[in-house]
Amino acid sequence: MSGVIMQGFAILLVCASVGCSAVSDSSQAELTKSASVAQIPVAQARPSVSLLDKVVWNAQKQQGKMYRWGGTSPVTGFDCSGLTQYAFKNGARVAIPRTAAEQYAAAVKVAQAHSQKGDLVFFNTSGRRVSHVGIYLGNGKFVHAPRTGRAIATDELKGYWAKRLVGFGRIPGACKPSYS
Repeated sequence: MSGVIMQGFAILLVCASVGCSAVSDSSQAELTKSASVAQIPVAQARPSVSLLDKVVWNAQKQQGKMYRWGGTSPVTGFDCSGLTQYAFKNGARVAIPRTAAEQYAAAVKVAQAHSQKGDLVFFNTSGRRVSHVGIYLGNGKFVHAPRTGRAIATDELKGYWAKRLVGFGRIPGACKPSYS
């Protein structure tokens, strides 16, 4: 099977098990009508992985590593904003600010009803407007570096976290498809 892009369509040519052969101009019309040629609009061809999938993967890969205040590395550990900064840098090749408050200021705010996998999720855990950040996974879950003495983990947006939720934010430049 092979694919060819022609005039806005991806043409998939499927040859019979005995192979393909050349056709004359008179039989070309018959070949075009046959079931061995399918046209699929190019718009339906999608990358298998988005940049935000890579961001999520880079954060989830750190689960189990211990929290470290000021940490920005998988070798020495992460704090919450160090984890999100690392995940966006390595997953989407997008630089985001260092602290949770700075990341909140840089993000495009998104209503919870419109939040999606890879969005940042912000919390007030210390009386300041934004003091904690994680990466939303969808279905009410997020990955984050919680606090000293705890490992990077996935938590649910309920109870303690729901009460402290400030909002969701999307990072410009990270919401595009990845073809690599």
